Amino acid sequence: MLAEKLLKSDENYLDNVIALWRIGNQKYGQCWDTEFHIFGEIESETDHLPINHVRSKCSDEFLAKADKELEETIEYYRANVVKACNIIIGSKNL
Repeated sequence: MLAEKLLKSDENYLDNVIALWRIGNQKYGQCWDTEFHIFGEIESETDHLPINHVRSKCSDEFLAKADKELEETIEYYRANVVKACNIIIGSKNL
């Protein structure tokens, strides 16, 4: 369950956020104004950051900057992500 993974760990954070954003879009047509809304916000804010399968193609300097930005993003959105994940888990959406 992706929502549970996000609650337990920041590992694969972007990949999990993007997956939840896509699920919200599939379920509702668009994720906006749903329990998946926050994942759309994060995806939009971080669409320039490398996801797992492209990281090996990035320079160490770029990855250091990207990882710092991702850490800041995770902290900024943490409370909203926890709330959304708990709603999703509680409603058995994932």
